[in-house]
Amino acid sequence: MTDKREERIKKFTSADLFPLIVRMAIPSMIGMIVSTIYNMTDTFWVGKLDSEALTASVGVVFSFVSVIQAIGFWFGYGSGNYISRMLGKKDYEEAEHMASTGVALAMIVGAVLLVAGIVFLRPIVGLLGGDTSEELMTATEQYLRVTIFTIPFMLFSNVLYNQLRLQGAARSSMSGLLAGMLINMILDPLFILKLNLGVKGAAYASLAGQVAGCIMLYGETFKSENVRITPSKIKMDLFYIREILSGGAPNFCRQGITSISSVLLNNIAGAYGVHVIAAVTVTQRVLYIAYAIVIGFGQGFQPVCAINYGAGKHARVKKAFKLTWVTVTGFLLVVTPVLLINADTLIRAFAKQPQVVEVAVRMLKAQCFILPFMGYYILSGMLLQNIGRFGLATGVTIAENGTVFIPVMLIASHFFGVEGLIFCKPVSSMLSLLYSLIIGTYAWKKYLKEDEDEIYKAV
Repeated sequence: MTDKREERIKKFTSADLFPLIVRMAIPSMIGMIVSTIYNMTDTFWVGKLDSEALTASVGVVFSFVSVIQAIGFWFGYGSGNYISRMLGKKDYEEAEHMASTGVALAMIVGAVLLVAGIVFLRPIVGLLGGDTSEELMTATEQYLRVTIFTIPFMLFSNVLYNQLRLQGAARSSMSGLLAGMLINMILDPLFILKLNLGVKGAAYASLAGQVAGCIMLYGETFKSENVRITPSKIKMDLFYIREILSGGAPNFCRQGITSISSVLLNNIAGAYGVHVIAAVTVTQRVLYIAYAIVIGFGQGFQPVCAINYGAGKHARVKKAFKLTWVTVTGFLLVVTPVLLINADTLIRAFAKQPQVVEVAVRMLKAQCFILPFMGYYILSGMLLQNIGRFGLATGVTIAENGTVFIPVMLIASHFFGVEGLIFCKPVSSMLSLLYSLIIGTYAWKKYLKEDEDEIYKAV
């Protein structure tokens, strides 16, 4: 077991960087692509029912799912980052303690949230903005009532996925993730259309996929080179909990505040009609195609960054960041014109109603003007988190969809109505990018210093 781990660490700290990043990125990118398709599947098949309310309900419940995913990524990244640094130091015992504790914490919180979701179902629907109309409220309740039961499984799989990925087991993390998603995608049309379950069918398909994903991911932890989950290694003491909460805070804050902003956006959009909520839902799905590839490639950089930083190889961290940044920027420069030219076709794949299509196409085109430059913003947050600068990482990662986006959205919608909603996201993206450039430059100079001997060895 130790020999295989030693071999993996040696590879991360001495192999050629770009091929290494690509090898780590390919499974993550495949996982993100499938994840994107998976997130779009519910919208696509529910859209076949030709109902604005049903399409909108998918977006409303997705805000709730994002909160649960935020908690899963919080525990997964918090424990996973610590595991990576311990592997860089070759402290395998400590890595196993953290892995087991992270999973245990997720399961405890999952059980509590499951009970709370059942008890407070109706208030949650209202809070999410699902009470804009009677039809939307009914659809949202149906979808959410089943979705609540996926909570423990969702947390379990998100924690294991991120732990495996951040310890360099990219293929293991991808295989478990893909299994659940593929089952969900296969069952969606069967449950929604063939069995006439409507929007509830999408929720049942998600539940089945989450259960399958949990089983597969847990099985991957038994491979000799991976960090195993062992009940006897659980340590629910303050040190581990603090490491998990602080280490995963940037991810939790980013996804959590994204969920809050989505709820606010749904509520504001609802004032202009259900079709605007549906337009927001469809636009977010299409845009995430591009973001998913960038995030997937960035995830290949993350274990390289964390393990080398733990090993004190700062020059390799900096070179890896530069290589990743150039690559994702090149990709965005190619894909953005494709989205811009085919905006109408892409939107019509998910919505048929003319009002929804008109608003969604304008939203998509507006975002395309800043999209090519957002690679640095995404990667800078990853870099800061993986070198242990959690406060700075949190500030950067919550900007685009939170601390910058929310005030821009409120101001723009107040003064410009629907026009403000269309242009608030690209404006917040531009301001957030400028902020990340300032913070990233500061951290680069302060926390990634290296001597000349290390610079020569970085290649």
